[in-house]
Amino acid sequence: MTIKKDKQTIIISIVVGIMSLLLVGSMFIQFRAVDKSEESNLEGLRSDELRTQIATYKSRYEETMEQYQTNQNTISDYILSMAENKESTELIDKELNESNTLLGLTDVQGEGVIITLRDTDEATYAADDLIMLVNELKYAGAEAISINDNRIINLTDIISINNSFIVINSDSRISSPYTVKAIGDKAYLMSTLNLKNSGFVDLMKVNNLEIEVEASDNVIINKYTKTIVAESMKEVE
Repeated sequence: MTIKKDKQTIIISIVVGIMSLLLVGSMFIQFRAVDKSEESNLEGLRSDELRTQIATYKSRYEETMEQYQTNQNTISDYILSMAENKESTELIDKELNESNTLLGLTDVQGEGVIITLRDTDEATYAADDLIMLVNELKYAGAEAISINDNRIINLTDIISINNSFIVINSDSRISSPYTVKAIGDKAYLMSTLNLKNSGFVDLMKVNNLEIEVEASDNVIINKYTKTIVAESMKEVE
């Protein structure tokens, strides 16, 4: 995108430069023609012819200046168009980056929490537990979430296979320990997860599962690397 934008800017700049050179060259030729004609014929002209010739030169001069002003306006339009195209391209790039961030297609970092989940001899984590955690984090305002470095997006599926392992994002097999990262207001995320008796931490401990929650000022979450395909949706005609 940046390379294409730079090429467009260079091309427009070259066009404007060529137009300016052609304009200046044209004016120079016309003024030179006036000067040469004036040098060769001025001595032999009678007063009435001289006035006529001066009027002619004046008319040519005014036409040249009019053409000059027209071309200057054209160049100004090119420059304005180039600036507007640059602003439009920058706006499009900004909106695209924001959309990609919301879709999970960019690496992000910020304050948040890191949660470590471990199976025990008495119990193991199931897909439903991870789904519950993801929903609780979203409820607490998490802006980005990952599980074992798999980015969670709206299309993410988390399922258990034969109660022996968990698959996330259709084909990524994960197992204990599970490292769950979330970016958001770390204080609010921590308080939500640690609600007495009803928070995720207490619920997992009651089920004899191991859980650790750590607040961090610099949580890094990788982008979603798979292809997003909408198989069932189509545009309304």
